[in-house]
Amino acid sequence: MTEVLPFYGNTHTVDSQVGLRTSEVVKQANHYVKRCMGAGPRDVLLFCGSGTTAAIKRLQEPSERWVVFLGPYEHHSNLLSWRQSLADVVPIGLDGSGNLDLAALAAALRSPEFAGRPKLGSFSACSNVTGVYTDIRAVARLLHSHGAYACFDFAYEIGGIGRLRRRLPQPAQVPGRPRQPGVLLMSDALYRLKGRPPSTSGGGTVLYVNGYDEEETLYCEDLEEREDAGTPPIVQKFRAALAFAVKSFAGHALIRDREAALARRAMARLAANARIRVLGNLSGDRQPIFSFIVYPGGAGGKHLHCHFATRLLNDLFGIQARGGCACASPYGHLLLGICREQSLAFRIRGLKPGFTRVSFAYYTAEEEMEFVVDAVEFVADYGHRFLPCTTSTGRPARGAQRR
Repeated sequence: MTEVLPFYGNTHTVDSQVGLRTSEVVKQANHYVKRCMGAGPRDVLLFCGSGTTAAIKRLQEPSERWVVFLGPYEHHSNLLSWRQSLADVVPIGLDGSGNLDLAALAAALRSPEFAGRPKLGSFSACSNVTGVYTDIRAVARLLHSHGAYACFDFAYEIGGIGRLRRRLPQPAQVPGRPRQPGVLLMSDALYRLKGRPPSTSGGGTVLYVNGYDEEETLYCEDLEEREDAGTPPIVQKFRAALAFAVKSFAGHALIRDREAALARRAMARLAANARIRVLGNLSGDRQPIFSFIVYPGGAGGKHLHCHFATRLLNDLFGIQARGGCACASPYGHLLLGICREQSLAFRIRGLKPGFTRVSFAYYTAEEEMEFVVDAVEFVADYGHRFLPCTTSTGRPARGAQRR
């Protein structure tokens, strides 16, 4: 607010003081983010509008029929646009432990059906539903051994940023995340528009334009410049760099230790409650992200709808949980055991199943974590008693808290 905005100017000019100063700030932010991510000399950093969705969209080149392998717990941002592209999408399921099935991925990569085709694996480094990690090194080695590119979405796994080359490291779990752009770091070998116009042509992408023939237009050779059309997200880039600075200041070891400690403490209490079903692998290494279903009468009985449980946490305790599928519906189908026929029935009736999710960041205080877990246990033990207080929308009536 005091160091950047008062001197804000368009980076398409360096003749003015504000243009020069802003250009330098953006350049420094760009270099800092690349350094934090361990970028090499042939890596290209692109800031892409609205988070992971926009970053993944930049990867999709319509002129080639790629084969794209996707994991079982992908966010919709790493799923829907691939499905709607010209790529052949190959889903990879879960193994017996609830993790990415590496054997199935290896078999798919060896399939003669895809021989000679450009291949890319796009996987979440961590599930935003259960917090389960992907063994990104094992996946990358497997993909590379079959000539495929490896791409990982780090939106919920900031601790792992900097370990691999092609990444979508949206700083979603760090302070200052709002109003930041999507971030795509990739090898320049993936860029297929050299010698052609960029994916979006506009101001800042050109060296020379005349009024006679579009074929005579000269575009920037630098990939980061030619793919940054229009007025860049200047403030957003600076905020992204600050978010990475916070992460660097805390340190990888501290972040991982804190996340592991919070996950263990919360899991020990939630998994021990017979009225709470925690989804996903309960024993493996995971982020402190917990999606659960509440069964007032214990396992096997009827459960509270996820939106009702979520609204109780909000209305009674002020806890901003999330109810639904957390934008990872196919994974939700796997976790809840919903077959195709059941899914179609839910769709026709307009009543979607789901779960309630709470999560903790490395900077969450112990007292705050304990308060949230206490609230979840309260809803599990007494939430059904608030059903008579609900409105037709399922939200507890305004007087429910006073009662």
